[in-house]
Amino acid sequence: MSPQRAWLEPSQAKQCSTGAQIKLSPEESAHVVRSQRARRGDVLILIDGEGLLAEGKLISADGDGAMVEVVRTRTSPRPTPEIHIAQGMPKGGTMDDLVRNVCEAGVSVVIPLETARCELKLDEERKRTKMLRWHQQAIEACKQSGNPWLAHIETPLRFAEWIEKLPTRTEGEIRLLGSLDFDAVAIRDLSLKSSSKILWLIGPEGDLTSAEQEAARVAGFIPVSLGPTVLRAENAALACVAITNALAR
Repeated sequence: MSPQRAWLEPSQAKQCSTGAQIKLSPEESAHVVRSQRARRGDVLILIDGEGLLAEGKLISADGDGAMVEVVRTRTSPRPTPEIHIAQGMPKGGTMDDLVRNVCEAGVSVVIPLETARCELKLDEERKRTKMLRWHQQAIEACKQSGNPWLAHIETPLRFAEWIEKLPTRTEGEIRLLGSLDFDAVAIRDLSLKSSSKILWLIGPEGDLTSAEQEAARVAGFIPVSLGPTVLRAENAALACVAITNALAR
């Protein structure tokens, strides 16, 4: 059985050295001790979302303030290429699940987009609420998967605003558009290994409009087919990250 993982805030990570004693937050303490039923002497892996992996031993199983003694630490390099997912937001709680799934799979950045056919419309208050939830989903994904790097979740944007502000493609960057078009390239026919950043654009239910797809092509996105079947938006996003990991790393 693999060791349980617990989250550290950046301020705590600075104190994380061999022999140091770290007090977990009340939320993490409750999760580790009460939900996961960890006991004194159990091994924990501490993660801060910035590459730190610290092996520790639980020396106080306090559900309000558990103490961990650090045994050893290491820093994991940031994965390359960076994988970015620009996602037309699917409806309901599907976007919440999508964020967690792609973060578990190793995405670096998630860019929620409000497209023409997007059913999820967010006012400023709902944006703030969703951003907090998605950030927490990203943290939970790190703990679940053991990924030491926390994904960045950008503030939702309208598609037209996002594509207009998209900077010129940098050296080593590849832009891919999940597409059902006749001229879409099979993903297996692309070479991804020399890339430093891969930016995927995925539509919501009903896909992007023809005008949005054309704007993406003008911005340098290559239409790509993920396979012979049509995937739901959340499954397409996860497939993009998994395929990129398999072909580029």
